Amino acid sequence: MRQPILKKKLKTYCKTLLNRTALWMQLTIFMVLITTLVAGYLIYKDYTSTRNLTINNQISTTDKILSLELENLDNYLQDLANFCIQPYYDSRFTRIVEQDTPLTSDQLSYAKQQMFYYYYTRNDILDYELYLIHQDLSIGRTNGQQHIITQEVAPEGVSEALIDCEESSMNHSIKASDSSESLIYYHSLFQIKGKISQAIVRLKLDDTYAKQLIENHSEHGEIIVFLNDKEEIIFSNHSDLPDNHEAFLRALSNRQKQAENHETVQFMGQPFLIVETSSKTTGIHLVSLTPLSYIDSQIGKLRQSIIVSGIWVWLFTILLIYMLLRLLTIPLRALTNQMQKTGEGDFHTRINVEGSTEIRGLSDNFNSMVSHIDQLIKRTYVAELSEKDAKLAALEAQLNPHFLYNTLQAVSTEALINDQPQIHKMVTSLASNLRYTIKGDTLVPLKQEMSYVNDYIFLQKIRMDEALTFSSDVDPATENCLIPKISIQTLVENSIIHGKSGNADKIHIEVSAQYHDNNIIIIVRDNGCGIAPQQLDKLYADFDLQKNTGKYGGIGLANLHSRIQLLYDKPASLEIHTQETQYTEIVLTLPVMKGVPYV
Repeated sequence: MRQPILKKKLKTYCKTLLNRTALWMQLTIFMVLITTLVAGYLIYKDYTSTRNLTINNQISTTDKILSLELENLDNYLQDLANFCIQPYYDSRFTRIVEQDTPLTSDQLSYAKQQMFYYYYTRNDILDYELYLIHQDLSIGRTNGQQHIITQEVAPEGVSEALIDCEESSMNHSIKASDSSESLIYYHSLFQIKGKISQAIVRLKLDDTYAKQLIENHSEHGEIIVFLNDKEEIIFSNHSDLPDNHEAFLRALSNRQKQAENHETVQFMGQPFLIVETSSKTTGIHLVSLTPLSYIDSQIGKLRQSIIVSGIWVWLFTILLIYMLLRLLTIPLRALTNQMQKTGEGDFHTRINVEGSTEIRGLSDNFNSMVSHIDQLIKRTYVAELSEKDAKLAALEAQLNPHFLYNTLQAVSTEALINDQPQIHKMVTSLASNLRYTIKGDTLVPLKQEMSYVNDYIFLQKIRMDEALTFSSDVDPATENCLIPKISIQTLVENSIIHGKSGNADKIHIEVSAQYHDNNIIIIVRDNGCGIAPQQLDKLYADFDLQKNTGKYGGIGLANLHSRIQLLYDKPASLEIHTQETQYTEIVLTLPVMKGVPYV
């Protein structure tokens, strides 16, 4: 209950405020509001588009760099794989690798010599070890040793690496080193038949590749992460990342897809733009995380420039709107002042304002209206002088029908006295019709209208005899409903006048009234000559003429159509259905009204 009251008070307050505010001020406020919203939207749209373009450029550039780096790394690892299987290019070395009996001193010396040659063919290898699985023997150079030595112990991590190699399509495994950014690379050697591992090569690589990768991604706080096919971090340019390995993987799994089709992750309390690429050959994975704060800082100056430019454009637009509205409303103010003078009784002065075709038209129409009002005021004096004469003429017009009605009653009585019942009935019917027409009622009960129609038909049959037949079917539920006076009689008269035109000898008229859907449907149908299409078009044109201009384009049907449009608030209609030489049917649809007839 309280809410509608508050709403009503607020509505009243707004109307009062608007009525007290000048039009130019209302328009200015409205246009300023619209301009502000449009300018704000454009600034936001421009900033958003620029930001998205910057992000897309960053993604595209980073993706190209990562793809090139990954391609180089794939080639590098393939080269390492070829290096690791060099012992199999030497048949004697191959037999040593596959031998399951203890090695002789000559075999061991030969293996060490070959390992020495292999080692010095590359300058990117820090450690080089070959672990013979059947011999449980390690041959190689580790920890900065000067010579190739043998150890009857498996290198650290060989068991796990051997399993990874067997699961890898390239028979290799990449692990992180305990020191700096160097890599540990394992590659298994096996017999083709049965693919049984015979040995595993362990290489510790220097940090050349890692340094180059970090150098390429060292700007603007970007984090670069190198993962193997087991999703283990091999190295990163972020020193704390290996310790946060689990948090990093969770961040990758919880990445968010943005509306602009890029992905972000929340890591270490900061949002990052993520770009990644993977190798289908080696299974390695490169991930780049660029702080969104860097991208925002990149477009910060541009954003400031966009906002400043938008504010200047907004101010200039507001100034133009203000000047335009003042230019439009000044003539209206002058017109308002003149209207106020006219309201106070000054009908002699004229106004001449310009500014546009519409304002000029208002000025001319106002001057014409004032001139016309001045003439009407002068004519009022003449109208007042003739008012009494008009009233007398109206009384005289009322007395004449009553005199005629009384005379017809006297004639009817005289006919009855002289034993002339036919004449008596004719005069009585005529008098009844005359009395019905001079009554002041606008709406009458349908049964009263039908009584008038029956008297009218009786008089017409006296004239037309057997050439006219009539029947009616009136629903009792409609008898007390109010309809326009002389409405059905008008339709019947129209059937007699127009339906018997031409060569028709006889005509039958049928009237029906039914109650349907809170409406009265009155149908007057005749079997006369019908209505020609041209004449029907003219009838409907007369309907429109009276509806749109108030001028009478004809009598009878056109007047009846005009009357029902004026009498009823709800839709009422008059429709004509006809076929030339066969029939005419007029359907009058009126809303149901019951009660006392009114004048």
